[in-house]
Amino acid sequence: MLITDLKCSGCGSMLTRGGLKYVIEIKSFADFDGYLEEYPGEIEDGINELLDSMENMETEELEEEVFQELVFILCKSCREKFVDDPFNRRHALEEEDVVSRGMLH
Repeated sequence: MLITDLKCSGCGSMLTRGGLKYVIEIKSFADFDGYLEEYPGEIEDGINELLDSMENMETEELEEEVFQELVFILCKSCREKFVDDPFNRRHALEEEDVVSRGMLH
């Protein structure tokens, strides 16, 4: 399959064939720290409740609870912004500053 119209996932600008572009892969998976909270009852009842709730969930939803992989293609500018501040914290901090000064209604 030949991809001819490739756009930056960040800004939407067209990316040319053979031009500079970056692949960003993000993997998110469930973590287990070895600690289990105490269950206020019989463990078997808790397991059955969990299994019952899982029966009502779609397979894809269950999988996403455990593992997710995202892939983005970025131009140089968007890649630099992403690498510099991947969680966009600077923007969130600026908003908190505005709120704390009473400037946001």
